[in-house]
Amino acid sequence: MGRARLLRGVSVALFVAAVTPAASGEWLDWRWKSLDQECEGECAVAVYGGPIVDTAMTRIFLTRGIPPWAWDYGAGGLIAGTASRKLANLFGVIDIEPEVGIGRRFGNLHETEVWTAVYFRFTEFPWNNYLYTTVAVSTGLSYASGVPGEEIARAGVKVAPADARLLHFFSPEITFALPGHRNVELMFRFHHRSGAYCALSCFTGGAHYGTVGIRARF
Repeated sequence: MGRARLLRGVSVALFVAAVTPAASGEWLDWRWKSLDQECEGECAVAVYGGPIVDTAMTRIFLTRGIPPWAWDYGAGGLIAGTASRKLANLFGVIDIEPEVGIGRRFGNLHETEVWTAVYFRFTEFPWNNYLYTTVAVSTGLSYASGVPGEEIARAGVKVAPADARLLHFFSPEITFALPGHRNVELMFRFHHRSGAYCALSCFTGGAHYGTVGIRARF
């Protein structure tokens, strides 16, 4: 319960930061001010894909620090596409980017996923003049067209609950680009959806994928 409350609090704080302009403008630079504003390099589309990962996310990032070549992979995969736009910048180092996406599972899973999320992207690494690098995390909502038997079995239940299709979208990523061509990024995303410790659902099935893709900014 404590972790669920913490996650709810963090998610609320992130969304508030994403949609509330600063009074002074010193710590928040509001970039998208009207719907008809031209992109000028702050819009983006991306495509990515990769295999399903059976290793638990907590083991990969928290308790074990397992590298991708040591993950356990399943027999399915995901192909996805996204559209996003820079909304604001925090403290000159963190871009806030709303995103919408759609993905199609294949292999032993066959559902369609759609999501909306806000990404918080750190952009100021000291080596960016040599290899432009960003690291981002997200919070949002993901809806799947169905709940496969594999996820139900993983959750240890016989029937998926009513809220199992709508889960939390938390998909960290890292990108790389040539300094002179920052508009084209090679991206590595850990595409993940889950109940988030009962913050949205107590269904513990979910799914995640280790993916690689390309993002173009325009």
